[in-house]
Amino acid sequence: MSEFLSKVDARRSRILEAALAEFADKGYKKASTNTIVREAKVSKGLLFHYFISKKDLYIYIFKHAKDTIQSELFKGVNFADRDVLNRLYSSTVIKVESYNKHKLFGKLFEKHEFIQDQDILIQTQKINDDNTAEAYEKVYNTIDYFLFNEVIDIDRSLQVMKWTIERITNDWKTTYHCKFTKKNLEELKLDISHYLDLFRDAFYR
Repeated sequence: MSEFLSKVDARRSRILEAALAEFADKGYKKASTNTIVREAKVSKGLLFHYFISKKDLYIYIFKHAKDTIQSELFKGVNFADRDVLNRLYSSTVIKVESYNKHKLFGKLFEKHEFIQDQDILIQTQKINDDNTAEAYEKVYNTIDYFLFNEVIDIDRSLQVMKWTIERITNDWKTTYHCKFTKKNLEELKLDISHYLDLFRDAFYR
């Protein structure tokens, strides 16, 4: 699957495809710009015309991967369904399925766990934080508050849901080092489904 198909600038697309494969295979530190330009069939000068550094190239690809998965999440969730628990479950499942579909993205994130460059970590953490905030803002928008028990503090309940899903996801990443196997992904989906059922019993009428 082509992740960077562009009719406007084919050479740039080839660079990005080659770089994604190289970073996903070797991780940021061991990835070679010589390999990237060889596989993309371009000069190193052209590579650094588009991207000022290997770090700049890596961060661009990381953001593209996160944005692609975010876009698929927004397209896949049925926002006409105003039950926030249904939205949370479907958004989690769609995100998991996107990781599984985009194999190189999954490998990129797996290797990302071992990066020690602080500048990269700061910039990619901001990308993660911005994507997460945008996703929750959309998932929580126009939900049906009438579904909640009248004695429940809804804002705090929504925070508990957010913290729980993030904790489950982070624990899962720590356990499996972002290895997106079918078995591991199914385990994550089942775990989140279990907690959402608990929330339905605890918070809903």
